[in-house]
Formats: sequence, C-alpha cells, structure tokens
Amino acid sequence: MSRPWRFGPGLLRFLLAALVVVSHLSSLNVGRPAVLLFFMLSGYWVSRLLAGWQAGVPSFIASRTLRVWPLYAVVTVLAWLLHAHAEAERPESLWSALILLGLAARPGDVLGVSWSLDIEMQFYLAIPLIALAVQRFKPVLLLVGAAVAFGLGIWLFTLRVPTLLFYLPAFLAGFAFYHLRWQPAPGLVRASLIAALGFGLLVAVVPAWNGLLFKSAFTDSMAGNLGHMAWVLLLAPLVAWNINQPSDRLDRWLGDLSFPLYLVHLPVVRLMGETMPAMGDAGKPVAVGVIMLASIAVFMGIDRPLEARRQRLWRRSKPA
Repeated sequence: MSRPWRFGPGLLRFLLAALVVVSHLSSLNVGRPAVLLFFMLSGYWVSRLLAGWQAGVPSFIASRTLRVWPLYAVVTVLAWLLHAHAEAERPESLWSALILLGLAARPGDVLGVSWSLDIEMQFYLAIPLIALAVQRFKPVLLLVGAAVAFGLGIWLFTLRVPTLLFYLPAFLAGFAFYHLRWQPAPGLVRASLIAALGFGLLVAVVPAWNGLLFKSAFTDSMAGNLGHMAWVLLLAPLVAWNINQPSDRLDRWLGDLSFPLYLVHLPVVRLMGETMPAMGDAGKPVAVGVIMLASIAVFMGIDRPLEARRQRLWRRSKPA
C-alpha cells in the first residue's frame, strides 16, 4: 500500500525557490515574499541546530558559514566568468561579491540574489546572542528589545542599508516556532492559508496595492517591503505546521536542491538573454528546463561533495 502524499518541509523550500524563479521570469512580484518565508524557515532550523550543538559557538558559526559560502563562491565565480549578469562586472566587483557580509548594502551582487545570503549570514552571527538573551531576560524586555531593533532596522532601510534588523520579524517567528514548540491546530493552519490568499486577492484588485503582486507597480518603498512582511506573517501558522511534517528521502532531496536552484537560476536567465535574445517569452519554458538541469548538475557535482566534506569535518571535530 502506497504512503499518502505529504507536504513536507523540503517540498516547501523547493516551492519557495521555484517562486523566486517565477518572479524573475514573469511580471509577478513574488520573489521577495518567498525569500521572507525562507528567513522564517531559517529562524526555526538554525535555532534547532544551535540548541543541539555541542562544539561551541565559534564552530557553530563556522559550520553554518561552510554550508552557505563555498557553494555560493563557486557559483559566483562561474557566473562572473560566463558574464551571466546584467552589466559587465569589474574584477573588484567579484571580490566584493565573494566578501558576502554587507553585500546587501553595496554593489557587486553577481548572482542577483546574494543580498539574502548576506542577511542570512548576519543571522548566524546574531542567533547565539538572541538565544542568550532569551535565557537571561523576561519576555516583556525581549519584546521591547525586538521592537527597538526592528525600528532601528527600518531607519537603516530608509538610508538604503538593509540589515538583519529589518527582516527580524521573519527570523524571530521561526525562532519562536522552535522554542515554543508550536504545533498549530489544523483549523488555524487553514485560516492562515485563507487569510494569505485573501490578502493576495485584495492586493490584486486594489490599484494602490498592486505593487505587492505586480512588478510594474512596485516602487521598492518602505510601505511595499512592510506589506510583503505582513503578507508573509499571515502564513506563520502554515509554516509552523509544515516544519512538523514527516520528511522522506525525496522531500529532503528537494529541500537540498532548493539552494542550488536559488543560486543558479538568475545567472542562467541572464546568460540565455545575452546569448539568445531573440527567444523572448517563447524561450521561458526552455529557460526553466536549462535552469533545472544546471541546478541538478551543480547540486550533484558541487554541492553534495562540499556538504559531504563539511559533515566529515564536524564529525571529526565533535567532542567525545
């Protein structure tokens, strides 16, 4: 008897990466909300990893860095060498891209999505302090501190300096999922999905809000970014439910593939646009096929060997 199909956490990560691809191939402005949901998932999974870590905070940060940076660096160099970017990059731009921290606030993003990895890396540096604060301070003080930090993030964002602080609500939602062991009831999960779909419908029909869904009306304003944040937070119960679902081998494979897909897709789109500009919209299905093939090749040929080496390193360094 076959097992029932389940919506596992790996499939969710893959679908979010696919939404970013859709956003870059269409007029739909769904890439930023998908990234914010990635941040929420990261808040949960990284909190869970830290809670079970026994080798010290520096090694934890090093382990997370080695999970993200080596593959990112390889794909960045390949994309730069292939000229898979909108404008010609100077050599110093490549070095700027390889120094990932701070890239969200400066030029040199070769892949076009690297800003989010910078924010992710900032979270790796901050989460030990966040976990320590939760142990030391009362909930009221923690809420006040989070609000002040978010306010500072908003102020920096207005100065065109995006930081972890601006995206803190998404990360802290995932952090809370783990520490509160939240398992929302099915009714709340359905209500979460209905509310998010209803918000999306409202965005589609109210002209002043169209920018949250369609690029043609998006201005990258503070209101637009906060609107995306509010939209994503409506899905918090759905995400909290999803992370508690069983994950089989295929689900884990799809989840792991989401990272190479996220890194590879835009350089492929840009390279095809530069080399085959006459294809136009008719070439988008071809682009999707090429993106998937390139992502799987990078996943199997680069990401899996790198991850195997990282796992061996931390097994050897784990205290007896």
